[in-house]
Amino acid sequence: MSDDIIDQTDPPPPESEPDPTPPVKRRDRAPLIEFAEAAGFALSDPTDEDLLADHARRWTSRAILVATLLLAVLNSPSIQTWATTLPPTWGSQTIDDLAEVWTSRLEQLGLDQPRTVVHDHYQSFQQLSWRDVVRTLRVRHAAAGNPTPHR
Repeated sequence: MSDDIIDQTDPPPPESEPDPTPPVKRRDRAPLIEFAEAAGFALSDPTDEDLLADHARRWTSRAILVATLLLAVLNSPSIQTWATTLPPTWGSQTIDDLAEVWTSRLEQLGLDQPRTVVHDHYQSFQQLSWRDVVRTLRVRHAAAGNPTPHR
């Protein structure tokens, strides 16, 4: 009778691939995570905070660099103004001369136009009074064909 019975044992499980991430050492884990796991909460491994911090530092450094370069190109008169406020020394005079040359080169390339337009508009708004604003609004309102509102 034993010859009629076919061996129906389960085949051995295939060899699993080793886990590519090394096990986290006990001292590297946060105490709160260890406490939560000991209490029975199933927590996934935390993301590598060093990688996130490195990414944030790189992004911040690039943003500061781009902002600095844009300000150096599009707002060169401010560099020149800052350089003239420094106490008179050899270094500050050199910075002032370089700022003057830098501003003149950017003017030759036409890169001073955005700052000039914004500065001119700012000064025109600064010189407006409330009476001018109301008068301008009435003129625009009348040009649109709307009747003048009563006072």
